[in-house]
Amino acid sequence: MASEHPDSPKQFGIRISDEVMELVSAIQAVRKINNQPITLAAVVEDAIKCHYNRLLKEGAISNDPTNQPN
Repeated sequence: MASEHPDSPKQFGIRISDEVMELVSAIQAVRKINNQPITLAAVVEDAIKCHYNRLLKEGAISNDPTNQPN
């Protein structure tokens, strides 16, 4: 999928390693089975949400944007 497209690492003007593109392809395969969007943007948005939620859970960041650690 993503890793098979020759311009995939350049889609959004960013460089993505072959290793990461393989991870994206694996995620896309599961998303396709579950009828979820398979675009790189959709995968990145979900990854950011997951990372944000993990940081919240760990207490590294606050859900209050005015009370962030320095």
